[in-house]
This record gives sequence, C-alpha cells and structure tokens, in this order.
Amino acid sequence: MTLYLIRHGLAAAGLDDLDPGLAPLGHEQAQITARALGHLTPSRLVVSPLRRTRETAEPIAQALGLEAEVRDEVAEVFDPSVPAEERQAFIGPFMGGNWSDQDETLQAWRRSVVDTLIEMGSGSGDVIVVSHYIAICAGIGEAIRNDRVVPVKLGNCSITKLDEVNGKLALVAAGSTDHLAEEQITGVARALPGGP
Repeated sequence: MTLYLIRHGLAAAGLDDLDPGLAPLGHEQAQITARALGHLTPSRLVVSPLRRTRETAEPIAQALGLEAEVRDEVAEVFDPSVPAEERQAFIGPFMGGNWSDQDETLQAWRRSVVDTLIEMGSGSGDVIVVSHYIAICAGIGEAIRNDRVVPVKLGNCSITKLDEVNGKLALVAAGSTDHLAEEQITGVARALPGGP
C-alpha cells in the first residue's frame, strides 16, 4: 500500500505560537493539495493533533469523504510545551545532524514515527498522512537508509509517497510540489512554521 505524506501548509506564526493555525497562503496550499489528491481512493486520512495539520487535512477530508484520524505518533518532533527559545536554539544543529548522534528520546521518537508508518502502510488501502517536516523526513530517511535528520528538503503541502514492502518503507517520490505554482511554494528549507 502507498502512504501519501503531506507536510502541513504554511503556518500563520513562527516559534512564538506553540500551536499555530494556517496562514491565508497555507489554506490556499491545502485547498490545492486536496484537489491534487482528489483522484485517490485512500482508506484512511491520518493527521497530527496540531492545529496546522488539522487545518491542512480539512479540505482533503472533504474532497475524499474521509474523517481525519488524529495520531500523536505523526506529531511534531518538539512537544508544543517546549519554550520557543529552547526550540529555536536546538533546531538548526538538530536539522543539520544525524539520527545516530541524537539522544535516546529523539531516537525513540523517530522509531515510533517509522513503526507507525509501516503499520499504517501494511493495512488494506492507501493512507494519506498530514504531518510535519521532521516526521516525514524520518520516513524518507528510513526508506532510503539515510541517517540524516533531514535527508531531503520539503516544502509546505509537499507530497511524499512511500510504499510499505514486507515490513519496510520504500521511497516512491519525495517532497513533490508540482501541484503548486512557484509563488505558492514555501518552507522548503525550514522545518519551523511561519516562514518562507
């Protein structure tokens, strides 16, 4: 089965808001992405509990007649309660690093994301997952056997396709933004919400 991993649309705020919704452009990106996925017949729509992913999933749910299933396992790597200053100081070195250099908590988080994606992909029917930059990168890294925290850069509302094959993930396409116009592509180099 195929997993369609969608990064949330452009958020309305940056680190100062612990759980921002979408900016107007983020809502536009989500609508366009829903139309791009409209030909699919997935069995499930899974979403992170954070507001920006739930708002991105709304037009997808409407277009496909699915109810979004909230799963903590595909949430952001940072707990929203972590102070903004702490996240800002950590994110650059973290994104430039390798998973094998991270502490046990972060490695366990990554394993949980990967295990959840494999479990969802092994069911009956394709699955759309609306998630976050680092979580999607964890799936891609597992699929291509790359230890980098960020093995590829992902724009807002990009579409990544992974297949589950015999209990492993296989990359079909990473971070496609072909459905978006050039001026609608944001966040390619950033995991943080609220920036281009």
